[in-house]
Amino acid sequence: MKSTTKHQIDVDDKQIEFLVKCIDISQSTQSIHPDKSEVEIIRKLSELNEDIQETKLDDTIYYDLN
Repeated sequence: MKSTTKHQIDVDDKQIEFLVKCIDISQSTQSIHPDKSEVEIIRKLSELNEDIQETKLDDTIYYDLN
């Protein structure tokens, strides 16, 4: 039976953006086939990155209006 160890890490917005860029690059340059758990973490990172980008956009729009 395969043992699975779970880890928890703290990453900031900049690190999430970097990880998403790395995933995008690796998917476009290599033929990778993530398994279900890997797809799940990619999806979660992508969602977090979308939230970060929306917040950046909202901040930019707010500052432009002032």
